[in-house]
Amino acid sequence: TQSTWAVGRDKDGVLVADPTAFPHGIAAVADYVHSRGLKLGIYTDRGTKTCAGRPGSLDHETIDAQTFAKWGIDYLKEDSCYASGDHNTAFAQYGRMRDALNATGRPIYFSLCGWNTWYAAKGASLGNSWRIGGDVNGWGTVWNAARLNAPLAPYAGPGGWNDPDMLVGSSPHAAVHNTPAQARTQFGLWSVMAAPLLIGSN
Repeated sequence: TQSTWAVGRDKDGVLVADPTAFPHGIAAVADYVHSRGLKLGIYTDRGTKTCAGRPGSLDHETIDAQTFAKWGIDYLKEDSCYASGDHNTAFAQYGRMRDALNATGRPIYFSLCGWNTWYAAKGASLGNSWRIGGDVNGWGTVWNAARLNAPLAPYAGPGGWNDPDMLVGSSPHAAVHNTPAQARTQFGLWSVMAAPLLIGSN
């Protein structure tokens, strides 16, 4: 899963990708994806660990940003597991990663994942999008995400968007799916709300 790609850090503090899942490393994956005209995203956490217990980026923002840029990463999602729930602490931690990414000189879309509406007022100063609620994993959570996001419209604009989480498709083979009508409705709602149009699926 997204939160388990790294297995540790080397002697210099650089994140090490799972050698079984990525035998040629992340840079090779980025090269392959870019050769197909696509962009590559990667996951980290502002806390000490990712949600799956792998290394987080707390106090490693600079080296992690440099590593992601060197690998050719285009999109970074930074989660909030094993991290402080204090608002100002969260803002400061996301600010450190923002500054570290900007210092690399590589344009990397920065997606904050803090699961709360209180990120919206500060979001545009910290990243390109910010999660405003929990995970979307069925029709009920689609409705809840839309309800939470609706009053946050004033905070969205070019370069920075409220993120009500991923689109859920309708394939019955996916771990999480909606009906075709529900999937189309979610796509329409997310478009009207100027939300990121990213599909979450396996």
